[in-house]
This record gives sequence, C-alpha cells and structure tokens, in this order.
Amino acid sequence: AAHDLRSPLGVIQMYSQFLETELGPAVSEEHRQFIVTIRHTSEALLRLVDNLLDVSQIEAGKLELHRQSLDLRVLVEQSLALNRVLATKTHRQLALVAPELTPFLLDADGPKLEQVLNNLIGNALKFSPPGTHVEVRLGREGDRALVSVRDQGPGIPAQEVGKLFRFFQKTSVRSVGGERSSGLGLAIARKIVEGHGGTIWVETEPGRGSTFSFALPLTSP
Repeated sequence: AAHDLRSPLGVIQMYSQFLETELGPAVSEEHRQFIVTIRHTSEALLRLVDNLLDVSQIEAGKLELHRQSLDLRVLVEQSLALNRVLATKTHRQLALVAPELTPFLLDADGPKLEQVLNNLIGNALKFSPPGTHVEVRLGREGDRALVSVRDQGPGIPAQEVGKLFRFFQKTSVRSVGGERSSGLGLAIARKIVEGHGGTIWVETEPGRGSTFSFALPLTSP
C-alpha cells in the first residue's frame, strides 16, 4: 500500500511545485497559499510513506545498508545547507562547530545517515522558537565520530524520555508551529545508527532544551 501511495503523492508534489513557480506571481495571494498548502501537505505525506516503508523493512529484519567509504563532515555540511533554507524562512539560525579540515571517514550508507541528520536537525528547528539558534557539533571521541544537535526548545519531561526512540510513541511536548509527529523519525534514526554499529541518545532538561547525539565507529586511517 505504501509503495502504491508513493507514486501519486510524488505527482501531486511535483505539479504543485510547478504551479507555485509558474503561477505564483500571476495569482492572488490567497490562491498562492492554496498551492503552497498542497505542496507542503504532499511533502509531509511523502515523508510519512517513506517512514512507513522503513518501518516495514526494519520489522521484517531487512533494513539494507549500502556502505561505502565517506566523510561524515561532508554529509553534515550537506544537511546543514539543506536545512538552513528552512531555518532562514522561520527566523532561526543553524551553526556548525567542528575542527577545521579534519576528515571523519566512515564505512557507511550516506543517504541513510543523511536521513538521521535531517531528522535531528529538522526536529531541533521545529522545537526552537524564532530568533534562536540550533548548534550542530562534529567531533571525535576515541575511535568514534560524534555528532550532537542542540536546540533551544522546551526540553522533555524525564518520565517521557523513554518514549523518544520507540515506534509510534509521542511525548507531550509540542513543536512551535504545532506540526504533528508520526512517532517514527527518531525510532528509525535509532535503527539506522545501531545498524552502523553506533549509539544514539538524548540529554534534556525541561525549560533548557535538548541535545540529541549519535556516535559512529570511524574507519582506520
């Protein structure tokens, strides 16, 4: 069913993008907003379908990782560039803290790790109020690469932290824009990280934000 849904949703997304670009200047603001809403909704549905496909693979024990040698720094910078557009539109800032010119070589599935990065950075932006910034740190901890994403959101109650990395579990914390959560993103991220032999965790305190981190084994130089 998820495979069958993906194709028509892709068509809706593609044509709504076309209409927004081609007709945007020629229609009223109200009609332009209709087109933007169609695009945003179809994009959200596509993400949900992709997540459901990942869940089905994970539950069947068939999560495939296509590994190759790559530099984690490059993936982090690509994810920041992608999410910086959203950050700018919503009046938030994204900052990277990393050693200059230091490579972080991994034997990993690049698109899957990008999925993890986009989930953590996207969540941090959604839960941080306008005018704040999200800090992404890339460093080394022994023979592991360490990535941390720190937000300025409301934090998570201690009794609800255990829900974060489980399928279809949600906390009581709401994003600034009121976006709904499927309860899948972090659980999928955990499976991807663990599939690479890594670990993922969160440090959080109500009223003081959250820091989501993951560590992955580096390849030998």
